[in-house]
Amino acid sequence: MNATKGMNVEEVRRMSGQLREAAEEITRIEQELTSGLEGVDWTGPDADRFRGQWSGEMVPALQQIMNSVNELGESADRNAAEQDAASTN
Repeated sequence: MNATKGMNVEEVRRMSGQLREAAEEITRIEQELTSGLEGVDWTGPDADRFRGQWSGEMVPALQQIMNSVNELGESADRNAAEQDAASTN
C-alpha cells in the first residue's frame, strides 16, 4: 500500500476498472433485453406501446447511465494518474 497524501492510487485505479466493467455490464444487459424483447411473440397495441417505451425511454436511459458510469471511471483513472504524478515530483 502506497503512503501517498490524498488517495491510495491503487485503490482508485481498481475502482476505475470496476466502474468501466459495470458500464460494459449495463450495455450487455440492455442488448440482451432488447434482443429478448424482439424475440417475444407479442402483437397488438400493448406490445407496440411496450416496445416503444423500451426503445424510446428505457434504452436511452440505460445508455445515459452507462456513459455516466464510464465517464466516472475515466475521471477516477485521471485523478489517480494526477496523484501519481504529484507524488513522484
